[in-house]
Amino acid sequence: MKKFIVITLLLSIVFLLTKTEAFELPDEIQGLKIPKPTAEIKNFDIESLSLRDITFLFDVEIYNPYPFKLKLSTVKTTFFIEGKQLFQTSTDKLKIKAKGTEMTRLLLNLKYSDIINIIQDYQKKDSLKCLIDMTISIPLPASVQKIAKEVTFNFKFNKEIPTIKPEINIANFNVIKPTTQEIEEAIKRSARKNLNANAVADMFGAIIDGKNPAKVIDPADLDLKLKVNFDIVMKNKTKAELFFKDLNYNFNINASKLVDGYTKDIKNKQGEYTLSVNNEFSSKALGKSILKAFNDGKGEYSLTGFSMVKFPDKIKSEPLKLKFDEKGEFNL
Repeated sequence: MKKFIVITLLLSIVFLLTKTEAFELPDEIQGLKIPKPTAEIKNFDIESLSLRDITFLFDVEIYNPYPFKLKLSTVKTTFFIEGKQLFQTSTDKLKIKAKGTEMTRLLLNLKYSDIINIIQDYQKKDSLKCLIDMTISIPLPASVQKIAKEVTFNFKFNKEIPTIKPEINIANFNVIKPTTQEIEEAIKRSARKNLNANAVADMFGAIIDGKNPAKVIDPADLDLKLKVNFDIVMKNKTKAELFFKDLNYNFNINASKLVDGYTKDIKNKQGEYTLSVNNEFSSKALGKSILKAFNDGKGEYSLTGFSMVKFPDKIKSEPLKLKFDEKGEFNL
């Protein structure tokens, strides 16, 4: 009976309005509550960082009281850094199912290069104040759109974000020459058991030294473990305090995989951080592209992975995931 009365009242209001008139949908009519969609931000946080950008997450919960699906709503978000507008974005990816609640996670990304362009003395700062102004608009059913076309919800969030302006270098790259015993064991495991271990040792020694050796065997045909160590040196050209706890990494040379792994061998010094890698790879990895790097004494590297990094508590009390996706040149 109540539903019938509410609908009757709504239709009466619609009839009295002209086509150009509209107003906000009331909370109640003659003591009867009018059902409205609701929107809540259940969670807001920094989802992840990289050396080039920062990603925020928003868990948006939409409640639809009506027994039918609503057209997708829009979310408009404006970002301000230190009081200056960085950019505005809009999305319509929220889910609004019939008669129920739906949670949607939104990820919004800021580029550090864009931030640097609008902030003076960026390198002298350790963090920046970020204001996020978000408006969620949910369209109402066509039957009541002469009363109100939509309901809107406004949210404001404040967050401190770290300043990052990195410089990455690969230093102290060193492959340890295999011993004769290690080569003999690898020969036993191979299909070519008549190889001379000393000749193979000379060949690998020459490869590591960047020379053109006499080819006794294709290195990729022998599963010989070669130890490698190098340092990933990161300099941050801002005042931000970082403390690296570990590193999960994938390291390629000339677009070919060399090693992947995990390290906690890290030296944290203000403004400079050395993440040391001690690993091994199989000679099967020594295809044309990596052999070329050894022969040239230099190559192109790509480093992907992530590190858990502790920032000051004003940014986040727990360590944040800092993603790596870096490319450059280095000397072997």
